[in-house]
Amino acid sequence: MSLPVSEIRNTVLVRDCVSIMQCVDTASVEFILTDPPYLCRYRSRSGQTIANDDRDEWLEPAFAEMYRVLKPDTFCLSFYGWHAADKFIGTWRKAGFRLVGHIVFRKRYASATGYVEARHEQACLLAKERPQLSGVPVPDVLDWEYTGNRLHPT
Repeated sequence: MSLPVSEIRNTVLVRDCVSIMQCVDTASVEFILTDPPYLCRYRSRSGQTIANDDRDEWLEPAFAEMYRVLKPDTFCLSFYGWHAADKFIGTWRKAGFRLVGHIVFRKRYASATGYVEARHEQACLLAKERPQLSGVPVPDVLDWEYTGNRLHPT
């Protein structure tokens, strides 16, 4: 089965991301924004968990497919969990991505506390090959606008 990008543009598909991307034509996607599970075994105060956050078998196949479906000279912006930064960075590089930027989203509240208060989210800007520089670079620190969504505040 093949899914031309023109048929799925602006569509939410609820399936395993790897199986969906395997149906997408090679080098047909212009940009990917992903907020995958952070591999931190998240559990909210009410007991909510996140699927696949307790294992990493999906990580390499998912980013390999993202690299394959992206057009040359394009970007993927990936959020990640700092607890598993080494796994994410190794996976991105193995897939072929170059790390070309790191963006911090500053929050006005602490989403967790421990040795430090967690007052930010982070994402890496990953490049496939060599995208051209734009005339207006994105700041690497941005304010985070909380929506009030307690299930997934991002």
